[in-house]
Amino acid sequence: MGPTTQGSSAGGPPKLPGPSLHLATDHCLETGFTSADLPRVRGVLGEYAARLGLAGNRRNALLLSANELADNAIRHAGGGGLLTLYRRGALVCCRVSDSGPGFDASVIPERPPGLAESTGWGLWTVRRLTDSLEVGPGSGPGARGAVVTCCVQVVSSAG
Repeated sequence: MGPTTQGSSAGGPPKLPGPSLHLATDHCLETGFTSADLPRVRGVLGEYAARLGLAGNRRNALLLSANELADNAIRHAGGGGLLTLYRRGALVCCRVSDSGPGFDASVIPERPPGLAESTGWGLWTVRRLTDSLEVGPGSGPGARGAVVTCCVQVVSSAG
């Protein structure tokens, strides 16, 4: 049986089991993941994205992007990683970190990959769907891996 959602003792939103990070007070969700966790993680992400103000196509853009980033960590960086979802001002951001070989933003194609290409589609799609995409190196001892953050702007219903 996989991890379950747990409520916080402070009455805030639940936090999925996984490694802990020290984050700002607007932190919303963090969870470790593997391929077996993706369906559960997608469901919880959808709920949290809505709580943070995303709806409709903006919410769908973040969910698809988060899934692509997690899938890349699973396929290319050791089978899993850590996903963090949080709000930063008018942006809802998803950060995925892994312990793979790492990469930089130069590998993200500017144009859609060819139809016969087996790589490049995920990050190209994330770049197209989100308002920002940042790629950085992992941190900690040995500094392995990558940290990829994508953000989607919350659009108010008045504007």
